[in-house]
Amino acid sequence: MYVVFKQPIFDAEGEIAFYEALLKDIKTKRYPSDTDPLKATSIAVNLLMEMGLERVAQGKKIFINVPSLFLRASMFELLPPEYVGIELVENKEITNDLLQAVNELVKMGFTFIIDDFGFEKINYLSLLGKCHGVKIDIKGNIYNDSDMKEILQILRDLGKDTIAKNVETEEDLIRAKSFGFKYFQGFYLARPEPIRDVKSFYFMKRTIIDLYKALKNRDMKRAAQVIESDVGATYRLLNFVRANYKDSEHIDSVESAVSFLNVNKMANFALSLAITELFAGIEEERFIKSSLFRASLAEELAKLYIPEKSEKAYLMGLFSTTRYLMGEPPEDIARELKLDTDIINAYEKRNNELGFILSIVELLEDTQDEFVVSKVAKILGTDSARVDRAIKKSRAVAERLFGFRKVSPAKTTKS
Repeated sequence: MYVVFKQPIFDAEGEIAFYEALLKDIKTKRYPSDTDPLKATSIAVNLLMEMGLERVAQGKKIFINVPSLFLRASMFELLPPEYVGIELVENKEITNDLLQAVNELVKMGFTFIIDDFGFEKINYLSLLGKCHGVKIDIKGNIYNDSDMKEILQILRDLGKDTIAKNVETEEDLIRAKSFGFKYFQGFYLARPEPIRDVKSFYFMKRTIIDLYKALKNRDMKRAAQVIESDVGATYRLLNFVRANYKDSEHIDSVESAVSFLNVNKMANFALSLAITELFAGIEEERFIKSSLFRASLAEELAKLYIPEKSEKAYLMGLFSTTRYLMGEPPEDIARELKLDTDIINAYEKRNNELGFILSIVELLEDTQDEFVVSKVAKILGTDSARVDRAIKKSRAVAERLFGFRKVSPAKTTKS
């Protein structure tokens, strides 16, 4: 089974400029080298179209690796050039047909770059005038530092964008910047991450729904079964219990770990774990953290203002970012989960106590200004110190729970 990964390419300020799409075998996590390049490109294009290019690209271009033979196909007529770029690979022979195909694609509005460019590759030169940019492997090239700087100056004079690939260390990045590259790609900056496909999306949502129903019915055995369906989630739950509860050193199953938690604590942890686990390894990290922070802060503020609704407040905060994580409005998810009407009304109208709490949570999420905190405290009928403690506690809870997700060894980069 194949999975499409995407790897960001950064500008000199560390911002994501665009992406490269990479097809990998789900078992080996490697490019399927035994698959014909034409077939691999077709698979990648079909998967991206099925997932929705606008959602995958998130407002930026995503470049697809294309062997020269594939440029003769008409499939690109179905792709939106505002979201798709073409990276030419496998350039064994530059023919008149290929040059004509490139001309037509550029006229259609596609951005076109050449992979593994080098002036010593004579057959590439006829393409240079037609492309928008080139990629150069900063490790696998024949140039010394002086030659590299001269080559990049020539490319800049020609109006071509330059991308340094295989940036694997801080030293690589410093060297690439000193040469004058405009963009940068490599494991030091970010590793490729799988793009969530349609089938796995519905599986993820179904898992969250099943887990919530089990907890709502206080069916801890069923909740344990849902968690046990994922090895990673099981590992993190066992570690969490062992780290936070005495006499838990010898637990050896999810069910025994669950016995250390009451229903509310289990609900809070398990639902938070579900979101971090199910969306681990994708780009929406800030929304995962936001959902955990909002859940905890909504609960803490509700304890100060409407203590009888603190449990509802937690769920309201937890699912308030589903528009970004799942692509569905929180009120729709709330209805599907059959959450309390107070929560649905809070999402839709903000005209009840929970909606008021959610608005305050969103405000405090974006600012820690002492004046704002004091105003919030006054509205809630409490003092600033208690609101400040609630914020700090919620941030700590979000960081702790988020820490149990799978962490990529790649450097975290602002996006």
